[in-house]
Formats: sequence, C-alpha cells, structure tokens
Amino acid sequence: DFFDNLAITSIAQAPSTPLTMYFCTGEGYFNLDAIRGDGVWKSTNGGTTWAQLASTTGATFDNCQKIVVNSTGIVLVATRANGLQRSADGGTTWTKVLGTGLGITGATSNFCYDVDIAANGDIYATLDGSVHKSTNAGVTFAAAQTLPITASRVELACAPSDANYVYASVENGNVVNGI
Repeated sequence: DFFDNLAITSIAQAPSTPLTMYFCTGEGYFNLDAIRGDGVWKSTNGGTTWAQLASTTGATFDNCQKIVVNSTGIVLVATRANGLQRSADGGTTWTKVLGTGLGITGATSNFCYDVDIAANGDIYATLDGSVHKSTNAGVTFAAAQTLPITASRVELACAPSDANYVYASVENGNVVNGI
C-alpha cells in the first residue's frame, strides 16, 4: 500500500553496502493477469524507506524480470522489451548493455529473462533463447553460449561456491525442455 506499484518481481541487496536495497516491478511473462510495472525503487536504510528512481519511470522499465547488484555496486535489470540495463551510479543513469542493436553475436532479442552473478563476479544474462557472459561487470557481453537444446525462456542459477557451475532451466514452447 505504500508504493505506486505493487507488482514487485525481484529484490536485491548491495553486497558491499547491505543497507542499500533495490526492487523492480512489472510482470513480464505475458500472463493474462500480468500487471505492468513502474520502474525501480531504492532504499539506503535497509528497507525502512523507499524512493522510486526517477530514471526508471519510463517505458524501458515497465516490465522487469530481475535485478541484481554486484560487489562494486553495479546494478543490472533484466527488462522485457529493452534488454539488460546497467547502472554504475546507483540508478541515476542506465545503459542498455545486452540486446539487439549492440552488435553482440547471438543477441537477437531485447527480451532479457534473467541475470545472475557468479562467485567470481562474472555476469550471466539470458535473452530469448540465448545465454551471454560478461567478465567486466557487465560493460560488455560475449557472443551467445551454445546450448545443446532448443530454448526460448532461460532461467539461471550460479553456484555460490564455484564459478565453474551455472545452471539453466530451459523452456521452449511453454514446456521445460531441459536443465
């Protein structure tokens, strides 16, 4: 009842400054009862109070699937229509770092389903049917990783104790096609 939008889809806490937290809004998976979001909110006092980030009130952040923060405070948001968005200044400004139009091989969609951070700080993100990796805090992403099965939606989980393991739940045609 305290926010302009209650369709909260993901919450993240900054590892190096635990009092800083973010949540993003907007159900982006095309369900009939989906509620459009209205951006990203931030708290700098452990969640006691929240403020909507003015930079996220436009259509770019209407449907956000996931938000993560790395150990240096870089914030990444997976959006439905505008790829993976990155902020290096706590959400004041944003840059699209993954999606169509950036010249990344295999990035044939702007529908970013998921983003996750590996134990060594590498960032993995998924677009519609592809998985991409960044080794520089999301500044740039490599070409799509090859998946052995046909994929549309891909959800990730990085092993917290070993950066060599990244798990993917893969959907194709609204059914799980593999893990």
